[in-house]
Amino acid sequence: MSLISLSDRGSRDPRESGVDEHSLRLLEFDRVTAAMAERASTSRGASALRAWRPIADRAARAAEVALLGEAMRRTAEPGEWCQAAPGDPGARLDAAAAEPLDGAALVEVLGWLEAGRATRDAWADAEVRARFPALAARVLALPALEELRVALRRSLEPGGRLADAASPALGRQRRELAAGERELEQKLERWARTFGADAYVTRLGERFVALVPAAGFPRRRGIVHDVSGSGQSLFVEPLEATAANNRLIELKAGVAAEEARILRELAGRLLDQREAFLELEAGLVHLDTLRARARWAAAVGATPLAPGVGAGAAARRRLALRAARHPLLALSERRESLVPLELTLELPGTLLLVSGPNMGGKTVLLKTVGLCVLMAHAALPVPAAEGSEVPEVERVLVDLGDEQSVDQGLSTFAGHLRALKAMAESASPATLLLCDELGAGTDPDEGAALGRALLEHFAARGAWGVVTTHLGSLKRAASEVAGIVNGSLDFDREHMRPLYRFLPGVPGASHALAIAAQLGLPAALIERAAALTPESTGTLERLVEELKLALRRAEQQGEELAQARAVAEAAAGEHRGAIEAARVALEELRRRLTSESEAVLARARELWQTVQREARRAEKRRTSADEMRARFAAIEGDAESLLRAAEPGHTGIPGLEGGDAPRPAAAPRVGERVRDRDLGVEGELVSGPDAEGRVLLRRGSWNIHSHVSRIEAAAAGSSAPGAAARRSAAAWETPEVPAGLEADLRGMESEEALTTLDQALDRAVLGGFSELRVVHGVGRGVLRAAVERHLRGHPQVASQRLGEAGEGGRGVTVARLR
Repeated sequence: MSLISLSDRGSRDPRESGVDEHSLRLLEFDRVTAAMAERASTSRGASALRAWRPIADRAARAAEVALLGEAMRRTAEPGEWCQAAPGDPGARLDAAAAEPLDGAALVEVLGWLEAGRATRDAWADAEVRARFPALAARVLALPALEELRVALRRSLEPGGRLADAASPALGRQRRELAAGERELEQKLERWARTFGADAYVTRLGERFVALVPAAGFPRRRGIVHDVSGSGQSLFVEPLEATAANNRLIELKAGVAAEEARILRELAGRLLDQREAFLELEAGLVHLDTLRARARWAAAVGATPLAPGVGAGAAARRRLALRAARHPLLALSERRESLVPLELTLELPGTLLLVSGPNMGGKTVLLKTVGLCVLMAHAALPVPAAEGSEVPEVERVLVDLGDEQSVDQGLSTFAGHLRALKAMAESASPATLLLCDELGAGTDPDEGAALGRALLEHFAARGAWGVVTTHLGSLKRAASEVAGIVNGSLDFDREHMRPLYRFLPGVPGASHALAIAAQLGLPAALIERAAALTPESTGTLERLVEELKLALRRAEQQGEELAQARAVAEAAAGEHRGAIEAARVALEELRRRLTSESEAVLARARELWQTVQREARRAEKRRTSADEMRARFAAIEGDAESLLRAAEPGHTGIPGLEGGDAPRPAAAPRVGERVRDRDLGVEGELVSGPDAEGRVLLRRGSWNIHSHVSRIEAAAAGSSAPGAAARRSAAAWETPEVPAGLEADLRGMESEEALTTLDQALDRAVLGGFSELRVVHGVGRGVLRAAVERHLRGHPQVASQRLGEAGEGGRGVTVARLR
């Protein structure tokens, strides 16, 4: 089989396709391709589809099926993916040797060049090219011919007239001609007005003339070229306009010569690239046929199907049609009532024998199978569902209908015999045989015998085939000859109507007497015919009906089981959906908790970094603190000297000697509450002092490293009140509220809040902190504004900023201390 080349304008030998035109005509293949041709955008595309034939080359057919599949998927998406133009410029190129190309022909050529560029532009997206690689490669292979397109576009107007920009000389000559015509016409109008209001200027041939009244016109004033039909007016060329008219004729000749030169030049450039242009035209026509086939497939629900390709190694030895429909009926008014065909043939049973009553749909089944196989081999969309398979065959032979030929002296039976002879000679595993009413047209016994012999021959050769018959003796062949399988179309005997449902493995009864009775034949005749019918025939029909009934029950039970399974799968799906929803919810909860924990950890790290920075700053200040402590110690020493001088034993004042001396304070123990004098912070002594005097205090969640020389008992000592009073005169006491990193002002009035803020600032500065976090809340912003104004001029504050996302946002102001 071979595809008619899109670039071949001649006729092809139909025998090259492997399917003779007679068989294609019997199956109405041309009506199918004509239906697709109606969806083409160009006349060339429609002509190519009407001449479409099966493709013999396996690689070419597979490539075409792949292109068809991509075209169907691309057509289902929005946007045009190929363009074409009207006309057949290729045919004009073929005739260019005899007749030069004119402007109209070049405009057609330009249209195809523009369509080629638009098609390439439609595939500029790399993502689209990646999803449809075969189509993209076909488009990118189109010749560009960009220089020719630009030249034609610059030189031609849409109607085929050459544009003024086609050449500088043409533009100049046309402008000169137009100016001369305007000047001469104005001159003639002035001249004609002297002969009355009815006189006017017109053209006669290529010359400007004036139509003036004949009465009284002095003939010496001009040249009379013609007389009006009534004889009342003259077409006159004034003598003074003769030279101007002659000049215009010369200018017109120059313009025509320049136009002819430009057309020859453009035609020459096109002919120089003739092969490339024909390749572009053929490529665009091919894309148009792909789009037309895809549109038809979308309308009927067809699928691309490659012969010999399917699921499994035995795909080439299997014919399986799923929900197949006759392609002509798929778009008819009866399409809603069509019963899809479900049919499977595979080795060793490749020959299907279909029996049953007339009007049951056997011929439609036979044509459906034949057309589906031919359409698959022609890379046309097959009206069947996904999962269908067809074997690869080389020949398709059909015996269908009345083959009587009066002029050749052939009877109906002789015509059938000639077709059956060709089938017997060609039968092979690469042949599809389609035979309607085998054994008919002659004596039933002899016809049955001949039919049986042919069936045995076809089966022995391993041929694929669908054969219909009414002969009861042939129905037994399926159980007696290897390679033959029975099948029938279901029939409702109760209502005497065909159901068109294929029943594999079950022979069909003819129901001739029942149909005759329904059509009104006399009851006596029907009873007599029943009495004459052999008992074996009636028994066989009863067995067939019982088998069909059992098959219907089995199918009904299968449908019920399938429904139950669908319900169970739906419930399982809902269960899986609930599990998946719970899993997603759990993942979301885990993600949210992880995010929140990360935020908390980030805040903790930030606080720890702040503490470390403050510790380093405190270490830097330790030297100045030691100096201050030394000064305080000197002052305390002086104070103690004064106190000792003032004690009764040293004053010599009676009654003051013998007073109790102060006892030294005991060293603090682990677990006691102590106070760090430098920080003004109380806490529990956790460990120490070690060999170097370092101790560890704990206050809430804070661990404070200090020195034993800087801590004291938190409670009041055992010294006398007087001594305490005297000592307070020389020692500075820190406030009871410890220094901290945060001041919470929420719920306070402005005056109270600012006082609390000052105290917090004092503690933070004395504690050596670099920042203070002021919590004022959002509210109406009154407290925040007051805090901002207060901090702006505060001597202890270097700068301020609103809190960030992890610090409290607009409800917090962070003050950086000096």
